[in-house]
This record gives sequence, C-alpha cells and structure tokens, in this order.
Amino acid sequence: MLHRLIQLLSSKFKLRDLGAVHYFLGIEVQSTGMGLMLRQHKYILNILTRAGMASCKPVDTPVSSSKAILLSDNSFFDPTWFHQIMGTL
Repeated sequence: MLHRLIQLLSSKFKLRDLGAVHYFLGIEVQSTGMGLMLRQHKYILNILTRAGMASCKPVDTPVSSSKAILLSDNSFFDPTWFHQIMGTL
C-alpha cells in the first residue's frame, strides 16, 4: 500500500523516496516496536544554548523561589528577549 501511494504521488508531483525518516522539521523520529517516537530534544537544546541556559540544572518550578518578582521589574513584560531566543513563530 505504501509503494502504491508513492507511485500515485510521484505521478502528480516530482518526488524522491528518501527512505525512513530520522529528523523532520525539527522533530526527531525514532522507530520502535510500538510505532514512532517523536522528540524535540535537539530543538530544546538549541533554545537553551541560545538563552545561555544549556548547563542549568532542571527544576520543577522554572522560576526562582528565592528572589521576589516585583511588578516594577519591566524585564518580564518586554517580549524582545523571548522573541530573540524563540524566534518569531
């Protein structure tokens, strides 16, 4: 059935069968006995590296519990830094 689909698509579009997918649009694809496992490990590491947080330890709460957040602190309301790290979506 898969070969028939590829034939049908290739009759309408120019395409090449590249075989099994491993990485597609920032998503890692791993074939398991139960199906496909999708991960974004590389994408997340890239974001953490760009944010200078690649060596940070993981925590349950991603906000410091020892430092008070003040409403007068405008850094939380300026989206520029977040846009630079995440890119425009």
